[in-house]
Amino acid sequence: MLKTIHVEIDPTGHIRSLEPIPFKLEGKALLTLLESDTNERDATITEIKGHASRAIRLLASPRFQQRPTANLEEMQRHINAIRDEWND
Repeated sequence: MLKTIHVEIDPTGHIRSLEPIPFKLEGKALLTLLESDTNERDATITEIKGHASRAIRLLASPRFQQRPTANLEEMQRHINAIRDEWND
C-alpha cells in the first residue's frame, strides 16, 4: 500500500519528515521531487530561526533561571503513590 508523507530535503540530501510517520520505517520508498518554492523555503527558514531565538531568550531569562525545580526522590514517591492507588 502506498502512503504519502510531506518531507523536506536539505541541501546535504538529508530528508526530514514534516509530519508524523504513521508506519514502521523499513523497506522501500518512492521519492517524488517537487520544484522548490523559494518563498516557501525562505518563510520556513525564518520561522525556524524565530523559534530558536525565542527558545534561547527563554533559556537566558531570569524567570527561567529562577524556575522551581523538583526533588527527584519526592517525585518518584508521588508517582509510586499514584500507581498504588489503582490497586492493580
